[in-house]
Amino acid sequence: MKHLLHAIILGFILQMTMQGQEGSIQQPSTSQLRPGDTLQISVFRAPEFDRSVRVEEDGFFSFPLCGEIEAANHSPREVARFLEEKLSTQLADPHVDIFVTHWGPRTVYLLGEFRSGSMSKELPTYGRLTALQAISAAGGFSESADLANVAILRQNKTTGKYERIPVDVSVLLGNAGVVDECYLMPEDTLLAPRAAVVLVSGQVNNPTLINIETKRPPHLSELVVRAGGLKNGANIDSIAIIRTLGNGERTTLIGSLRSTEPGIYENDPIINPGDHVLVPAADSIFVTGSVANPRTLDLPPETIVTVSQAITLAGGFKNVASQSNVVVIRGSERIRVDLSKLYAKAGNLENDLPLQYGDIVFVPESFW
Repeated sequence: MKHLLHAIILGFILQMTMQGQEGSIQQPSTSQLRPGDTLQISVFRAPEFDRSVRVEEDGFFSFPLCGEIEAANHSPREVARFLEEKLSTQLADPHVDIFVTHWGPRTVYLLGEFRSGSMSKELPTYGRLTALQAISAAGGFSESADLANVAILRQNKTTGKYERIPVDVSVLLGNAGVVDECYLMPEDTLLAPRAAVVLVSGQVNNPTLINIETKRPPHLSELVVRAGGLKNGANIDSIAIIRTLGNGERTTLIGSLRSTEPGIYENDPIINPGDHVLVPAADSIFVTGSVANPRTLDLPPETIVTVSQAITLAGGFKNVASQSNVVVIRGSERIRVDLSKLYAKAGNLENDLPLQYGDIVFVPESFW
C-alpha cells in the first residue's frame, strides 16, 4: 500500500510538470543559426574533417561524406548531433564540436510613428529583445501613432505569408498588469501605424488635423475641445460632419453642442476617421472644399450672396473641383447646385442659389 501511494504521488507530480511545460510559452532564440553565420567544425581524432563553413542563404552547408546539412533555425549543438549521426557510417563513435566564429546579421525593423523615425536594429546574439524594449530604444511613439493597432509583422517560413501579431502597449499608458512577452525574431517588422485623421475647421480657435484612435473614435465635443474650443459667434446647433462613404459618396450629419444639462449633449455624434468637422458661424457663410481660399464670409446685414459669388470670394474653384456637384448645407438639408454651365457662352444663372446666413458651401473634388 505504501508503494502504491508513492507511485500515485510520483505520477501526480510528473503530470503537473508536463502540464507546466505544455502551458509554457515557447520563446524565440536569436542564438539559433541563420544564413550568414560562419561555423568552425572540429571532429575529435579526425582532423581531416575539421573545417570552417558558412551557412548559405538556403539555410544549408556542405560537409564531406555527409552532403547538405540543414543548419538554419537549429542550435550549434543540434547541428553537431546531425553531423555525428551522418559520420557514424564512416567513423566509430564520432564526436563533433561546433563553434560560431561569426554571427550573421539579426535585424529587426521599426516602421511608422516612432519618435526616432523608422529604423533598423540588431538583435542581441545571446539574448532576446521584446517589442516594448524596441519601442523604448526608438524613443517611444510619436503623437500621431495609433496605439491600438501596433503589431509585429512576421513571415511564416512555411507559407511565405506575413502574419500580424498584435502588441499590447497599454503598459506604456500605465497599465502595470501587462506582461511583455512579445519577443522579436530576426527580420520582424514592428509596425506603429499613423492614427486616422479628422479635419476640424471653421469657428474653432485652432483649426487643425487631429489624429484619432481607430478603436476609440471620439465624440464631436471632444474634437472641438482638442481644436481649441469654439470661437465667439460659432453656430453650435448646426455643426456639419462631412463624411465619405465606402462607395465614394458624401453625406452630411448635423451635430449640436447645445446642452440641456452640464456636460450632456443631445446630439453629440461619434466622429469617424476621414470625417471633416466644420463649425459654421451663426451669422456668416462658410465656403470650404476645393476652393483656392476656404474661408468664412462675414457679410454686412441684408447682403445677398449667391453660391457662385461666395466661391468667387473664396478664390474660385481649384482645378480638381467638381463644379457640377457643389453642395449647400443648410441645417439638416443638403442642396445640390450645378455650376458647370454657369460660365458657358449663353450663361445659366437659374441654379445659382442665393445663400442664407449659416449656410455652408462645400465644393467636392471631381473623381474624373
